[in-house]
Amino acid sequence: MTTPPIDHYVSDSPAIADLTAQYGDRLQRMTFYESLLAIMLLSSALSDGFLYPDGDPSIEQQISRYLNTGYPIDHELQAALAALDDCDERQVTAVLVALVGYTSAQLSRIAMAGGLN
Repeated sequence: MTTPPIDHYVSDSPAIADLTAQYGDRLQRMTFYESLLAIMLLSSALSDGFLYPDGDPSIEQQISRYLNTGYPIDHELQAALAALDDCDERQVTAVLVALVGYTSAQLSRIAMAGGLN
């Protein structure tokens, strides 16, 4: 069974349309690591927005933090995710929901198999 395209998980999302236009089919080819990393980056930025309502949450800032702690992040993915800083919180949340939905099939397979090994 093939995984539906990422835009299947959230319809009418300009942020997803922009991301797929910029990043192309690479979203469908992200490694499991990249999918989880993108989820972490977006979740971290959204969490900052909830924790510091007067602050300016930034996905690009989260990318810098993760890079500084040693996480490898593909340059194309960095640029595509950083571009989401131009979107409102609702659109970033839509992308996050789509990524979680898209990645859930892999997570289910791992859970059923008993882990990553």
